[in-house]
Amino acid sequence: MNPKLEVKYLRLEQTRNRLLDNLESMDDSLLNTLAPEGKWSINQTIAHLIIVEELTISYIRNKISKEHELQHTSLSNTLKSILLKIALKSGMKFKAPASVATVPDTAYLKSLRHRWDEVRFQLEDLLTEIPPQLLDKCLFKHPYAGPLSITQTLHFLQDHYDHHLRQINHLKQHLLK
Repeated sequence: MNPKLEVKYLRLEQTRNRLLDNLESMDDSLLNTLAPEGKWSINQTIAHLIIVEELTISYIRNKISKEHELQHTSLSNTLKSILLKIALKSGMKFKAPASVATVPDTAYLKSLRHRWDEVRFQLEDLLTEIPPQLLDKCLFKHPYAGPLSITQTLHFLQDHYDHHLRQINHLKQHLLK
């Protein structure tokens, strides 16, 4: 794996494992309690994060198979990636695109962790397989920010995770009062 990608992947793994370890002491009934105003529960939010990663991996695998069609990243892609980062870090709320908005009513942390482990193994394999000549190509298309390189995509996955981590921590505090 490219060393720059590996650093980003390892950070994703570290933050994911820290979250899941912290949630293990909570009962699944609490983890499935909806947030105020009918918003997602903690487990639903985790399911959403997993779905996003699954679809991202699938999209990238498909794009890699069409290597001759890939475009180089541009200044425009970089600026949109930065705007995406700012938006996710701003604390603003966003409506999830339909493709990643359907989450189960109830989920169990142990099952979610197992599924997320599998997805991360797939991500690790994918990152290992990406040839160096594709690092500056647009391999993923974000629904709002558009085409992103693999590095920008990993930044998005981390920023997206961090965005939802704030929501999870807020809901966890509310539930444990």
